[in-house]
Amino acid sequence: MKTNIAVFFGCRSVEHEVSIISAVQAMRAINREKYDVTPVYVSKDGIMYTGEKLFEIEHYRDLPKLLSDCEKITFIKTENGVFMHFLNKGMFSKKKDVEVNLAFPIVHGTNCEDGTLSGYLEFLGLPYIGCDILSAGVGMDKAVFKDVLKSAGLPVLDCIKFRARKYRNDKETVINEIKEKTGFPLI
Repeated sequence: MKTNIAVFFGCRSVEHEVSIISAVQAMRAINREKYDVTPVYVSKDGIMYTGEKLFEIEHYRDLPKLLSDCEKITFIKTENGVFMHFLNKGMFSKKKDVEVNLAFPIVHGTNCEDGTLSGYLEFLGLPYIGCDILSAGVGMDKAVFKDVLKSAGLPVLDCIKFRARKYRNDKETVINEIKEKTGFPLI
């Protein structure tokens, strides 16, 4: 029996479209003689879909049409494993839940790559490829990541750290701090 890999992509991120392109390429590259591949597209509003048309990039040009041809799903954990569950099953539907053995998140950006999706998969008890929650969260926060690298004794360039809110609320102070501490030009 083949391992069933659920490839998660899309999600609530500004890098949503990049995730789609990456996932379609990855799904094409997975050896189908060894693995069954189930696409799991997560829309920008967090709804999960699956369907054969998700394998082809040209279908994403008309997203409403594509999603109308796909099925809404969720995941459930039972004593027998983790299953993809079809939400639109009618009373006479022959759709059965599909066991999933491994998740392959191909996601980019906040609200998915930052540990959010890892947390969901860990909650389900579904093995997955990639960073755990903490590693993903630290990796997404560049200021925290630099501190972790420094504490490990690795050489890291100096920087000035500030949050977007501080910049929005007091741009002038942030710019003056940058001028004072580093000067221009800068990256």
